[in-house]
Amino acid sequence: MKLLDIRSHEKLIKWIFPINISIVILIILVSPIFSVAQEKDERILYEMPGYNFPYHISKPDDSWKLPKTLREISGISYINENEIACIQDEKGNIYIFNFKKNEITQKIDFGENGDYEDIQIVDNDAWILKSNGTLYQAVDFLSKNEIITNKYRTPLRKENDPEGLGYDPANNNLLIACKGHPFVEDKYGKEYKAIYDFDLEDKKLVTPPGIIIELDSIKYHLNYNTMTHLGMELLAYFDESKGDLSFQPSGISIHPITGNIYVIASVGNLLIVFSREGEMLSIVKLRSKYFPQPEGICFSPEAIMYISNEGKDDKGTILKFNRIIK
Repeated sequence: MKLLDIRSHEKLIKWIFPINISIVILIILVSPIFSVAQEKDERILYEMPGYNFPYHISKPDDSWKLPKTLREISGISYINENEIACIQDEKGNIYIFNFKKNEITQKIDFGENGDYEDIQIVDNDAWILKSNGTLYQAVDFLSKNEIITNKYRTPLRKENDPEGLGYDPANNNLLIACKGHPFVEDKYGKEYKAIYDFDLEDKKLVTPPGIIIELDSIKYHLNYNTMTHLGMELLAYFDESKGDLSFQPSGISIHPITGNIYVIASVGNLLIVFSREGEMLSIVKLRSKYFPQPEGICFSPEAIMYISNEGKDDKGTILKFNRIIK
């Protein structure tokens, strides 16, 4: 299935260009962009033969509404069966949310206010990702002592829009999923998304990216119609900063049992599972009823999956999914 090439439709672009961009957006919104496979309870759009997605994504096993402070929750990392570490967009704080008490039990200052996208606990340290590609290491963050925070700048920049932060214990690397431009040296490659490794021993970003995600392969399984293809290409053409709206990663985590890489996207409302080699194993549609804006994902050692959502006009949430054992 071949996508419409915007460059091969120059006459159409010249005709449409004077139209207000809001009309183009309206065309996209009214098209059945994300309505694929709604008849499927598990909302699985694609599975590689032999692979079975191990969660009932349409049936959370538990859920929590978060306090107002975490309405804009942007990332989570598992601590223990009762606690999870949370980060939000604007504050340089780590919030410890207790599931049993259903409240924030601790607030830890690690830095100045800023646009923080995700958090990952490695041993006793908390790593926090900022939208400009800077990483913060809050050393021994749960201790009662004053927190020491180390800062590491990476070649990633605002145009790359790094949003997801995970940990690969097999290689002792952090994983950084980029929502924007895939490469650090130029602005080309809008048909791809990238996942980078950050070497925790050398404290350096590894280039080129470890995994390149081809958006065309995702679009194929989303089964867009012709109008939707055209609308999305036009939107990317008029607003390069937003790029392709079919899949823009917002969270990443490695499954503790299989080692597969789980990537969620609030833009596109999808959860995609990749093998360690970057092979796409499954595409799962996230229902807006439960996932108004999925931003964070993490696992317990037993592979219980947690996904956090920003609240938009309501409260933020965390959803729990037990692994299906077959």
